[in-house]
Amino acid sequence: MRRQFPCLVVGSCMPGIALPSVDADYRATCRHAGAMLRRRGHRSIALIRPEGDFGGDQESEMGLIEALQGRDAPALQVLRHNGTPEHLCARVDKALRSPYPPTACIVARAVHVLTVMTFLMQRGKRIPQDMAVISRDDETFLQHTIPPVTRYTASSTSFARHVSLAARQLAETGSLPPKAIRLMPKLAVGGTG
Repeated sequence: MRRQFPCLVVGSCMPGIALPSVDADYRATCRHAGAMLRRRGHRSIALIRPEGDFGGDQESEMGLIEALQGRDAPALQVLRHNGTPEHLCARVDKALRSPYPPTACIVARAVHVLTVMTFLMQRGKRIPQDMAVISRDDETFLQHTIPPVTRYTASSTSFARHVSLAARQLAETGSLPPKAIRLMPKLAVGGTG
């Protein structure tokens, strides 16, 4: 950005980084998920996300905070983990033992959904009766869990089209405006949320 090299970020930039990018609209996704869980009466919600300053994860957190503002707002716990199953389970376990244990969680990264669900079941939690689980991201394997995971799905065709158009413009003109193209995933209702 400082050297003004022509580029296209496939993903989300950190706040304050003004580069052209294409990604899912994680802020809107988590705002939608938070509002949906709030309407369903959840009083304590956890966002489970990796440690680190990834633009999409920060946007997810901001969207969830926006959804949970106002009167009678549910409690929000942001559980940052290092990506290992052990650390992730320790973070969830600590949240379950807190004064206001979550009754719903939104999990960033589809692979971590399996860890969360199996850990909750090991702890005797029924999904979704005791804990709703929503995946912010989609992977094919989430369709094969019992119950199927409630998740947000993005069109790979639309994503590829937007990236291709931006890359073509970059190749033809040598530059792109520093704007973020955000694509809204759709809710795939499963049996966990």
